[in-house]
Amino acid sequence: MTIREFVRTVWAGKYYVLAAVLVVVAGALFYLDRQETMYRATATVQLYGVQSAQGGESLVEVTVMTDPDDVTSSEVAQAAATALGDPAAADELADLVTAEVDGETRMVAVQATTPDEAWSVDVANAFAEAYAAELVNIQAAQVAELEARRQALAEQLGGVRQRLNVDGDDPLALAEQDIIVGDYSALTVQVNSLRGIAVPGEVVTAATGAEALGLSRATVLALAVLVGLVAGIGLAFARRGLDIRVRSAAESTRLTETPVLAELYGTRPAEKEFAHTHALPVASKVATPFTESIRELRTAVQVSTAGMKHAVVVVTAADPSAPRSFITANLAASFALSGRRTVALSGDLRRPQLDRMLPAPDDWHGLEQELRPTGVPNLRVMPVPEEEMDPADFLATERARGLVGSLRDHAEVVVVDAPPVLAAADATILGGYANGVVLIASAGRTDRAVLAEAAERLRVSNVPLLGIALTGVTGDRRMLYASTYGDDEAVGPADTASGDEETSAPPAEGPARRPSGSGPRPGADEPAEPGGVRASGTAEVPETGDGQSVGTRRASVAAAAVAVEDASARAAAPVGAGDEPATGPGSPSPGSSSGSPARPASAPSTGTDAGTAHGRRTPQGGGRRNAVLAPAWSKVEPAAPAATGDEPENDERKRPFRW
Repeated sequence: MTIREFVRTVWAGKYYVLAAVLVVVAGALFYLDRQETMYRATATVQLYGVQSAQGGESLVEVTVMTDPDDVTSSEVAQAAATALGDPAAADELADLVTAEVDGETRMVAVQATTPDEAWSVDVANAFAEAYAAELVNIQAAQVAELEARRQALAEQLGGVRQRLNVDGDDPLALAEQDIIVGDYSALTVQVNSLRGIAVPGEVVTAATGAEALGLSRATVLALAVLVGLVAGIGLAFARRGLDIRVRSAAESTRLTETPVLAELYGTRPAEKEFAHTHALPVASKVATPFTESIRELRTAVQVSTAGMKHAVVVVTAADPSAPRSFITANLAASFALSGRRTVALSGDLRRPQLDRMLPAPDDWHGLEQELRPTGVPNLRVMPVPEEEMDPADFLATERARGLVGSLRDHAEVVVVDAPPVLAAADATILGGYANGVVLIASAGRTDRAVLAEAAERLRVSNVPLLGIALTGVTGDRRMLYASTYGDDEAVGPADTASGDEETSAPPAEGPARRPSGSGPRPGADEPAEPGGVRASGTAEVPETGDGQSVGTRRASVAAAAVAVEDASARAAAPVGAGDEPATGPGSPSPGSSSGSPARPASAPSTGTDAGTAHGRRTPQGGGRRNAVLAPAWSKVEPAAPAATGDEPENDERKRPFRW
C-alpha cells in the first residue's frame, strides 16, 4: 500500500477516527476524574558501623543487621503513630509505609504513600525517626543473641576439655576443640564490633515533599489521543476491508469488465440546485464539475456510437438510489445543445420522472401523451404512454418497438430513461431496441455484487453495454481545472489582443462579476433571454451572499450561445428525406426545432441567428444582438454556415465550439 492509498483510506474513514479519538479521550477524562491521586514521600536513614578484620586479613564494615520488615515492625509503627498523635492507628499507618535497603551504600529508604501530599511527608519522617531510634534496640538484641551463642560454645568447649583430660590424644576431641575455639573467637569479634557502634543509624535526609504517582493528566490525555488515532485508523481499514460498495472507477471496471465512460462529479449538489431552480445545469451554460462531467459522458457516448446517423442510447442504473432520470435529462440536453436533434423518451412506466424534468414551453399547447418540445433547443420529449398493460409486457410489444423506431427516424439521438436493470425487465427490453446502454452506478452506495449482476444481466440478454457512468465521485483538482479553464480572469493580455475589431469582443460578464459599488454596465438592464443569455451576450448567474457567482462562469458563455444558435440554424435548414419531424397535435411544425417556427435560410437573422461567420454583432433595430466569441475562443476559425441542407449531420469541424 502506498502512502497515497493509506491517506485516502484514513480520510474516507475520518469520522471513525474522530469518533474513536473522542471516545478514548472521554474515557480517559472519566478515569482521571474518578482516579484518586496518590503521593509518595521518602526519608533516608544511614546505617553506621565499624571496621573489623573478623579473623581475616581484609577489613569489613560491621553494621546492625536489619531488613525492610524492621521499618514496619509493631514497635516502630507504634512509636510513629504516637509521634503523629494517633497511637490507635499504628497498623493502618504501617500499611502505608514501605522500605528499601541498599546493602552497598547501607542506606534505608522509608517511603510513605497516601492521598495527601503533606500527610505522606509526615508519615515518612515519623517512621524514619522511629526506625532510627529502634536500631539501638535491634543492636542490643543482636549483641545479646551473640552472647548467648558464645556462652553455648563455652559450655561445649568445657565438655571437650574434660574428654581431653581423660585421653589427651583423642583426635575427635582435638578437632572439635579447634572448631569450637574458632567459632567462639569469631563471635567474640562480632560482639565487640557491635558494641563498638556508638550510633547504629540516623536520619540523613528527611522528606520535604511528595511526588504524585502515575502519569500526569497531560500525559494521560496525550496517550488517549494516540490510542484513539490508532484505534480509529484500525476501524478505517476494517471498514475498507468489510466495505461491499463500489468506491472507484478502477473497481467498477474490474467488476463489470466494462470501461467507465465518465465520472460524474457534484451530482448531488447539482440535483439539489435543480430542485430549487428547475433549470437543468447543462442548459444554464455555467461550467461546473457536474456539467463538464456530463459533457465528458456525452463525448464518450458519441465516440461509442460514431458512424451512426440515428442512435438510440438507453440510460439505466444498477440500483434505484442512482439519480438516473436527472442524469438522463442532462445528457439529452447536452446532445441537443451540441447541435444534434435529440428526443428524450421516458421509458420508466413505473416511476416516470423525465417528462417532469423537461417541461414544455409556456406557449406550447398540445396533448400530454405526444411528442412535444422543451425549453432546450433541439430537444423534444416523448412522455410515458398511458397503458393498462404491465410495463414489461407493453415494452415487449411491436407497438413499443415501433415507437422507438419512429423516434429514431425523426432525431439524430434518442436518449431513453429506463428503470434499474435488476428492478424489472424493462431496461433489458429497451436495451434490445438501442445501439448502446449506459449503466449508472453510485460510488459509495451501489453494492459491488449488484453492479456486477446488472452488467452480467445485460450481457446475457445481448444488450450492447457501452460502459459505466460513475456518479457520487468526490471532486478533485482535475475537475476544478476543467470547470475554470477559459475563465475571464485567466485570460492574459496576449489572448485579448486581436487584429479584427469586429471579431474580438470583451469576455462576457454577468452581474456576479461586477465589483461591489461599481456602476451599471451597458446592457445590464436589458431583458434576459431564455436560457439566461442577455441581449448583450452576458449570462444570468446566481449570486451568493458575498456577491460571487455560484460555480465558475467561463469566458466562453458567448461562444456557447453562438453554438446553440448555429444548431438552431441547422435545425431550421431543409432536411433530407426521412428526417422530417413528426407532425400531429402537439408536435412542432415541419422544419422547426424545439417548437420554434421555421424560418427560410435567406431570411434576415434575428436574435437567435448565428450572425456572420466570425460572430460579428448585427443589431436589428429593437431585436436582440448576436453573441460573439469570447477572446479565449476567438483563435478558433469557424466555418461559414452552409447555404444548403446537404451539410453532413455529424460534421464537428464547422462549429468552433460546442456545449
